[in-house]
Amino acid sequence: MMKILKKAALGGVLMAVSVQPAQACWTTAAQDAAKIKHLNTMLMVTALRCRNTVDNFLPSYNQFVLKHNSLIGAQNNELRNYLSATYGARGTEGALDRMSIGYANSYGNGHRDMDCRQLKDLATRLASEPHGVVTMAAVADVTVVGASWTGATCPTRIATRP
Repeated sequence: MMKILKKAALGGVLMAVSVQPAQACWTTAAQDAAKIKHLNTMLMVTALRCRNTVDNFLPSYNQFVLKHNSLIGAQNNELRNYLSATYGARGTEGALDRMSIGYANSYGNGHRDMDCRQLKDLATRLASEPHGVVTMAAVADVTVVGASWTGATCPTRIATRP
């Protein structure tokens, strides 16, 4: 009887381990999508924190979202596709939620390096300028606090001449 229980327990452990998702490496496209999601979340949380100050930038944040809605949406889809490859269809939304909550929580006490005035200037500038994935990700590189993703990045292939 004990031998059967041990085999059943071992089988359960092996089955649990086998259904854990394999961590895919982060492609450049997935990294950029995560950066843009992080930037958008940072602006949203800090806009809400600053809305009752003289530097209320909620209107500028809303203009930013309206202007770049298609870019933000496309990058959310890119991030969903990446997470789906790692966590499967059932785990994608949970993984995306965990990322979003992590980003939001890191700004719960405000931005570490920028005050409401600086954030307002950033949101106003972003709302008035055209941006693509590369330039929006570059803004995130210099403004967000902490990492936008965890895990390995995919190797970059460098073209060589024959």
